[in-house]
Amino acid sequence: MIKTQVYNEEQVRAAFEDMLETCSVRNANERKRIEYAYKIAEEAHRGMARKSGEPYILHPIAVAKIVSEEIGLGPTSVICALLHDVVEDTDISLDDLQKAFNREIAQIIDGLTKIKGVFESKNWVEQQAESVRKILLTLGDDIRVVLIKIADRLHNMRTMDAMPSHKQIRIASETMYIYAPIAHRLGLYRIKSELEDLSMKYTNREIYSDIARKLNEKKNEREAFIKQFIDPLKQKLTEHGFKEFRIFGRPKHIFSIWNKIKTKKVSFENIYDLFAIRIIVDVHGTMEQEKAECWKVYSIITSLYQPKPDRLRDWISTPKGNGYESLHTTVMGPHGKWIEVQIRTERMDKIAERGVAAHWRYKGHKSNGKFDIWLSKIRDFLASKDTDSAIEFITDFRHNLYESDIYVFTPRGDIRNLPHGASVLDFAFDVHTEVGSSCIGAKIDGHLYPITHKLKNGDQVEILTSKKQKPNEEWLNHTITSRARTKIKSILKNAKRKEAEIGKEMLERKLRNLKVRFNKNVINELVHHFKMQDSLEFYFAIATNKFDLKQLKDLTFNGDKIVVKKEKETQSINEEIINKRIRDNTPKDDGHAISVFGGFADRIDYSVASCCEPLPGDDVFGFITISKGIRIHRTDCPNANDLRQRYPYRVVSTKWAKQSQDVLFLTNIRINGMDDVGLVNKLTSIISDELKLNMRAISLDAKDGIFEGKITVFVKNKQQLSQLIKKLRAVEGIFTVERLS
Repeated sequence: MIKTQVYNEEQVRAAFEDMLETCSVRNANERKRIEYAYKIAEEAHRGMARKSGEPYILHPIAVAKIVSEEIGLGPTSVICALLHDVVEDTDISLDDLQKAFNREIAQIIDGLTKIKGVFESKNWVEQQAESVRKILLTLGDDIRVVLIKIADRLHNMRTMDAMPSHKQIRIASETMYIYAPIAHRLGLYRIKSELEDLSMKYTNREIYSDIARKLNEKKNEREAFIKQFIDPLKQKLTEHGFKEFRIFGRPKHIFSIWNKIKTKKVSFENIYDLFAIRIIVDVHGTMEQEKAECWKVYSIITSLYQPKPDRLRDWISTPKGNGYESLHTTVMGPHGKWIEVQIRTERMDKIAERGVAAHWRYKGHKSNGKFDIWLSKIRDFLASKDTDSAIEFITDFRHNLYESDIYVFTPRGDIRNLPHGASVLDFAFDVHTEVGSSCIGAKIDGHLYPITHKLKNGDQVEILTSKKQKPNEEWLNHTITSRARTKIKSILKNAKRKEAEIGKEMLERKLRNLKVRFNKNVINELVHHFKMQDSLEFYFAIATNKFDLKQLKDLTFNGDKIVVKKEKETQSINEEIINKRIRDNTPKDDGHAISVFGGFADRIDYSVASCCEPLPGDDVFGFITISKGIRIHRTDCPNANDLRQRYPYRVVSTKWAKQSQDVLFLTNIRINGMDDVGLVNKLTSIISDELKLNMRAISLDAKDGIFEGKITVFVKNKQQLSQLIKKLRAVEGIFTVERLS
């Protein structure tokens, strides 16, 4: 945080008044408490500024506005949002806040305050994981902590332009990894979509900008089409007695469009559902009346436009796990275009927009029971976690963040909600831990299936068990629910502890023979020397003969310390970098960049990553490997988010230096179009004769008059590749040409 040079008191007060207008303040006392919180925050942050130079107090005010206006929380949450940074960044303590307000507010702010001074020995990613873990643990107590934290992250993402590039990428990767899935699971769909779009803006700038530009270019055409579609609908709805309703079109989010491009392997131009129509009716009645009105709207729509039968999604009869209710259908609109239509009531829309906050408001409705079940499972999961690794904790927790979208039945007819892709094992552990740990298979609709079988919607499952069955490591490859994975890990860990006790006794005897004391310091020395994860892992390796105790004869001890013989310096430059990064605990903030094929890169090993095949001209970053030097990845590499999130201390900024004209890079192109005589000659003529490029391979596969193929070619840089793609796209009969990762 930096000191602000100019402090505009009128600007700050105006921002606060604007925020206050969005609050649901019921009486003068609530307003007075919010005013008091603002006064404390304003005085505490006075003189501080954000990277952009604006007064820091504008950030908590903006977070409070998101909490109130976009999430729909009340005055207590607004107060906590205003004060969420004062304990961490100023001299004000939690005790001070408890005296000024109450214990409830102090506890929420404590949950929002990052961990300080406890994890200095850990690297940056562990520190961040610990902070996130602390926030997630509050899900079991007060979900408002997580909601305010999401609002905090949303405002930070909206205002990241002033930050250096490597910080933008780091924060965006973390947002995509954990915060967007949490927002999704809490029903904050609009916020989840915005977080995904903003993350993509910083981690995949080129594709983000390209899709945004194309959406903007088609804006007028899209608006005209929407009007043509909804005008007849408005008339029909009015004729059938609907008086209070809203109907409008909205474009799909950029990240969602990019996902469709990747998964369906089509171009932007070939995505038909770039926008959706939403119809919201105001129904004053019971939930059954709401459902009836939604189906009535559906019948009106399908009388005008032909529906696509396999695209009907009924989430009003069976709401999603977080309470989401809506009726989705896809119909054939004007000019032969498919359009998604969403039908819901005003109550359903508030739940869809504000998620769990609206769930509280409408507490008591039957549709919200599934969210309570999910939250109960989360509490059980949080209570059962005994792992020391925050990263492992977060990885397991993410399995809880995805939608429960299949419904299976017990032999008695009880319904169980499980994530898509859940196996027989997941179901067994969902029933009971003992049932899961002894599961040998299942009988589904009269047929026998193995424990690895993936369940489908509507399956009736009878678990088969055996007393001889025991869980093993392989089971983790066939389970996706956190409950199952946590229970399996716990059982395996207990079994490992029993084995480890044997290994511990073996080590104690060996050290006694070698006249070496058996104590904690000696064990820590051995664990570190042999690069074991911890003492449990070391003992277990001894017990299972994965570690030979004869190796101890080669060691020399001086008291409790191992004396290491001086050897030639064999450590490679890249290993020194890793060790220095880990010692520093955090990525460098100076934006230091090494050059690829020039400067520092000439003195260490490097290679380009095969997963994304970067070319000069691509935005890239370096990833320090343990034994293979620096690996260069594109910033939009499919593995980029995972690498930045899990190993940020091994990520270095890189840039392309001027390379030799003789350096060539292998790249792949996907191409498809009309199968035509002489097509191969046209393609090879452009590549070899016109552009003088060296082609390594070409493979084409034709079916029903359409061909698909891949071309592998050597190029000097991204510009040369772009020129090639442009030339190939211009060939008559070619539909799409795109670079492959």
